[in-house]
Amino acid sequence: MIATDPIPVRALNQVTYCPRLYYLQYVDCVMPTNEHVEGGLFDHRRVDDPGLKGKPRTEGDAVRSRGVPLSSEALGITGVLDQIEERGGERYPVETKHGSAPRDADGQATSWDNDAVQLCAQAMLLEEQGGAAVPRGFQFYAGSRERVAVEFTPALRTQTYAAIALCRELSAAHAPPAPLPAELRHRCFGCSLAPVCLPEETLYQIGTPDPTADVPAGVTRVIPGNDDGAVLYVTEPGSRVGKRSEHLVVSKDGRDIVKVPMHAVRQVVVFGNVQVSTQALQTLLENDIPVAYLTGHGKFVGAFSPPPAKNVGLREAQYRKFTDPAEGLILAKAVVRAKLSNQRALLMRSLRGDGDRGSDEPAAQGLAYAMAKLDDADSANAVFGLEGQGAALYFGEFGRFLKASSPGRSFDFSVRNRRPPRDPVNALLSFAYALLTKDCFAAACTVGFDPYRGFFHVNRHGKPSLALDLMEEFRPVIADSVVLTLINNEMLTPADFVTWRDACQLTDSGRRTFFNAYEQRKATEVTHPVYSYRMSYSRMLEVQARMLAAYVRGTVPRYTGFTVR
Repeated sequence: MIATDPIPVRALNQVTYCPRLYYLQYVDCVMPTNEHVEGGLFDHRRVDDPGLKGKPRTEGDAVRSRGVPLSSEALGITGVLDQIEERGGERYPVETKHGSAPRDADGQATSWDNDAVQLCAQAMLLEEQGGAAVPRGFQFYAGSRERVAVEFTPALRTQTYAAIALCRELSAAHAPPAPLPAELRHRCFGCSLAPVCLPEETLYQIGTPDPTADVPAGVTRVIPGNDDGAVLYVTEPGSRVGKRSEHLVVSKDGRDIVKVPMHAVRQVVVFGNVQVSTQALQTLLENDIPVAYLTGHGKFVGAFSPPPAKNVGLREAQYRKFTDPAEGLILAKAVVRAKLSNQRALLMRSLRGDGDRGSDEPAAQGLAYAMAKLDDADSANAVFGLEGQGAALYFGEFGRFLKASSPGRSFDFSVRNRRPPRDPVNALLSFAYALLTKDCFAAACTVGFDPYRGFFHVNRHGKPSLALDLMEEFRPVIADSVVLTLINNEMLTPADFVTWRDACQLTDSGRRTFFNAYEQRKATEVTHPVYSYRMSYSRMLEVQARMLAAYVRGTVPRYTGFTVR
């Protein structure tokens, strides 16, 4: 929000509860929901009834008006009051809250500080409108079914003015404030913005982890470990994706092929000649479900996604940071170091023999040498050179990663080739990288980045450079791992590929097998190397993008690439 815009009264509640929450919600305009938010909306169903808004009604010995909008230029605040009650010559606000009332030292019901500030601001609006003092109001806590009186003391009014001033200050800031201190960290649990805020992770990065933690280097997980919904892949040429009631329906020639509930889908991926109806696209956008488009050969083209995140400040910081060659070099070293480390880990695991750790392999030693030389790299070209050396060592041994198979089911790999891939293994690698690109593209958009402005890959028109930057550290552990799983477990055979004019690609049945393996890999939980708790690879993509955003905005001092242990 602009620093001169009127401040919503409810924002005073958020800024008192957590200044970082206010910034993310009202400056960055990030507003996810969870069960607590949904519960609050349910409790407000009568207050928000359009048939009752602004209409005084006599109920017993009181006159009540619900949903009354009030604003004040002098105070710089605006809001819609849940309820104004008039009784015995007094006029005061009544606010409904979802949770239960807290208790004072005597066990009596009282109100939370942040709720009291919001109610006080409502009283100040009433005072300006009516010209009469409003000494008290009431909080109704739906969780405990209690109505609590709140006295608008001078101290509470001073706190309310301070909250207004803090909102102004934060609205003009270029980055969110630090997360809450340890004694208030309990507020993070249950907060709908915790998966975006990453409070524990951010504090760890800036060197102030919770001092009460059992393991000083550990981080308490406050984010969900799994993703809701599945990815709908549509590959049938000539098929159509439409909307029917609350379902997505894939049909061809008037016959339904697939029918899935809208709420069960988190992403739609279409290949080649597939049509998506306008009604389906509109509904997908309204539900924040992106649609990724790939060619029939599996090359990522782009995405049809909800409007860009409103946190323009992040994109401004991104352009400044990524334009600076020194900053670009720091980030390039971080992602290439992580990529080389993960390539080395996969190489050692794949070539490990009985009693052999795999670290004696010349390629493993060469990758370790390239990682060590990164510290001396003084330009992006030097980093590119080391990344290229690592790739040559890694793919020079990739054929040895493939286990011997039964006759008719074996695969050979001699050299990495693409555009187009000319053999089954290269076709699988290219296909895996295309899917990983679209997932990194989605992660960048979710966080609020411009996915086309990167720091390592060349910023060529139409090239999702940042998505390619983000995926570097995940290539070995997600894409390459899926390829090896499919081949070494004999989930695919040479019969699952077709070759035409030196271009090799999967058959339709082969793609279905690939999609299952790819999604299973993304759902695999792994320990984060910095935060020391487990999450899925799918979630890891977003976490890394969010920590990159924190670095770009100056919230944390460094960006650390993801590496497997």
